[in-house]
Amino acid sequence: QHYYITNNLRMRVLRSILYLLFVHTVFAKHYDDGNRTPESYDDSWMNEIRKPKSDDKSRNEPEEGTEGGSEMPDNLEMERTLVYMPIKVSDVCVEETDENGSRYRGNISVTVSGHTCQRWDSHTPNSHSRTHDNYPHAGLEENYCRNPDNEVAPWCYNGEGSDPRWELCDIPTCGSDFADDMLQKLEKEITKKIRKLKLGQIKEYLQSDESLKVFQWQLLTELKEKGRPVDLEDETISWILNDHDALETLLTSGDVEDNKWKEAVEIVAEIIRQDPNAKHGLKLRLAIAVGLTFSTDVFSMAHGGTIDGIARYHSYAQWADEKLLLEPFYTLNAWQMRYVVGSWAEDDELIWARNNALEDFRDPDKIGSVTHSMVEYNLYNDDGISVQTSGYYYGKPVTLEWIHTIGGVCGAISKFGAGMAQAFGIPGLPVGQPGHCAFIWLKNGTNWYLGNDIRGWAESTTHSGIQYSWKSQAPFFPVMNEAQLNPDTYRLSEKMRIIAAAFSDSKYRFTILEDATTICPQNYDLWYDMSGALSEGTVDKKHLENTLSPILLEYEENSREIKDVAKGKEVTASEYQNLAYYVAKDGGEWCSDNTVAWVEIDLGGPCSINELQIHWWGTSYSNDYDLLAEVDREFVLVRTEDDENRDESYYNPWGVLQGWDKLTSKVRVDMRNGNIDPWYGKYYFGIRQMIITGVEHGNTNVVSLNKQIKTNKPSAGQELIDGDISTYWTSDESSSWIKIDLEGLCVIDHVIFEWLDNIQGRQKIQYLVGGKSKLQKKGKFNNIHLPGIAGQLSIKLQKSATYSIREITAVGSCYSARDILKIKVNMGFNKPDASYNLYVIGDISGIIEQLEIGM
Repeated sequence: QHYYITNNLRMRVLRSILYLLFVHTVFAKHYDDGNRTPESYDDSWMNEIRKPKSDDKSRNEPEEGTEGGSEMPDNLEMERTLVYMPIKVSDVCVEETDENGSRYRGNISVTVSGHTCQRWDSHTPNSHSRTHDNYPHAGLEENYCRNPDNEVAPWCYNGEGSDPRWELCDIPTCGSDFADDMLQKLEKEITKKIRKLKLGQIKEYLQSDESLKVFQWQLLTELKEKGRPVDLEDETISWILNDHDALETLLTSGDVEDNKWKEAVEIVAEIIRQDPNAKHGLKLRLAIAVGLTFSTDVFSMAHGGTIDGIARYHSYAQWADEKLLLEPFYTLNAWQMRYVVGSWAEDDELIWARNNALEDFRDPDKIGSVTHSMVEYNLYNDDGISVQTSGYYYGKPVTLEWIHTIGGVCGAISKFGAGMAQAFGIPGLPVGQPGHCAFIWLKNGTNWYLGNDIRGWAESTTHSGIQYSWKSQAPFFPVMNEAQLNPDTYRLSEKMRIIAAAFSDSKYRFTILEDATTICPQNYDLWYDMSGALSEGTVDKKHLENTLSPILLEYEENSREIKDVAKGKEVTASEYQNLAYYVAKDGGEWCSDNTVAWVEIDLGGPCSINELQIHWWGTSYSNDYDLLAEVDREFVLVRTEDDENRDESYYNPWGVLQGWDKLTSKVRVDMRNGNIDPWYGKYYFGIRQMIITGVEHGNTNVVSLNKQIKTNKPSAGQELIDGDISTYWTSDESSSWIKIDLEGLCVIDHVIFEWLDNIQGRQKIQYLVGGKSKLQKKGKFNNIHLPGIAGQLSIKLQKSATYSIREITAVGSCYSARDILKIKVNMGFNKPDASYNLYVIGDISGIIEQLEIGM
């Protein structure tokens, strides 16, 4: 009996202990006392305990000693910094066999509601017992989402407060839908972030490490839209998508044909698998150049088959290691390298080229020009077979060596020139011109040079079979080169372009894109996207004025100097357009073999002209010409040959004409009665250069004439701006007001008040931009000199019983939104007078000109 009683007592005590352990285990997470042990967690019977739902209020209970927990700040979303979420399977997804994510060891650290997780080794703001000491096998590191206690999914404590105290994390399951889940997560996180930030804060975000997510989002979007996702579970591909330099270089080194990003990524990944050194520096740039270029087949010029891109990488990597390439190659960016590795010459041809290039041309300044010394221009081969027939090269593969042996015409010469440059690591490619083949190469590794040229940049187009960015016209190559020379600004501008697309409101898209064009004006896609935002017609006048007024201020400050207002401007001519642009540069040779001809220079806006000089070519000057000026959109005669001072005792004389008093936007010379040139005996007219000295400025006209007006007297006020001083406006209210909408942004010089009699009372004049006062002055005015910018004039009349005014005249220069945007295009390019820039500037200006903008 004693044994029975004793044993029974022991069993009751044991049941009580087990019950207490059970109760403690269930509630320890919610009322942490710090006594739970890892051993109790590991017991299998724990799996039978009901798991709390994600909205279980027990975790929301206030900490001991508090009154309901801490309240989250109203501006929490503005203060929260998103945690960088790399795209790596082990980091961002739960394995399919891991039902509740207890084995998850990734570094997602944001809850399903977007709260940043609390560190597991911290007890602020939430005290708890889920620490590494108590759960050494649960991976409780940093503030990463984990599931130490068999919850339904990984979770964490709220690092931003105690409401909620804890929350589950949204971690996708690995598998076929992982890329879609990742894309949705990135989109949700990025859009939530940026829509609560101001423009300056967006730029700060896009320059942080966290902004890599923007490019991840962009790439996954491209892949999804084409229905061709990459294997995100592949370790090397995961590395590419998570390494800042790799991913940013990949997405900012030019376009790929047909959006073949999957192929590009997989080629880069395979290169890295074969050569781990391709993760850094020159070899990373080389690998990316190969991936982008060979995402589409590159064909051999000699044999017609495809060239192996990965083998091409290894060849150039080896040649670089052996120092066989010219010095500029080692500092090329990935975009520039694309036009090295994309050579149509096979590797053995490139080796031949290096071994056989003339010694004097083994120089970054000369290598592209070696073609003229190594390839003879031959219409017929030694057996009299025409280059127009297939037998010209005797049926043999047209290698670089065979071109050197047999010769050729423009195509062979240009392709040889590009191939020789590429053999030494210098970018080059053939370009088409009407009836001709030229080539471009990166002379000295800095500037694109047009070789074997007869038509100029404006008439050069990328040869078929070569990938290009933006547009196929060759002038876009040196413009992209300028953008690539400052990778930080180009990458930032691309991120801003991607982010802008996330806004449905075109006003915000326009604001971001306009700012991006300031950061990197050479990024053509920005201008195209910005025009798209403006074309929707929802960007209001006030917003346009606020955004564009700083551009106009800068332009006005820079444009008041006396200078050659024609230099670098667009030139058109009656013929030989490819030579016409020299007229507004530092000199060239434009000529005409017609008996009448003309040359016209667009000054880009109204200019006052002090003097015009014409540098004639040889003796081919005009003995009878009219000089016309475009004034108020109509050409008027301002000078003739009788007004010219010219010394005809020398070849290439200068002719000088005095300026005129009309504001001029274009200048045109209509020539007749020329002189046959002494050299070729066929050109009647020739101009080397025109220099037009003056001042650039807008129309110093009456900018208030017949504009929209409102006054304190309903349906009255038109008399003030009708240009008729025989009519007048009157008001018998002591506090009266007048508002004139200038229907654009105007640079105002002065304002004139035409009183009926004497000045009445006092006046306050304000220049409004975007509806806000930017400049004001008080006093008694007849004529007030007040230089400034205004979209609207606001005039307040005080201190008189009545007012009678005949006319209010604002004098200055007005610009539409299109005018200002075109001004910005010209201001943004480093070398606006370069012929290739002129072409691109003209292209962008044409896009802007088509816009219907409400200003």
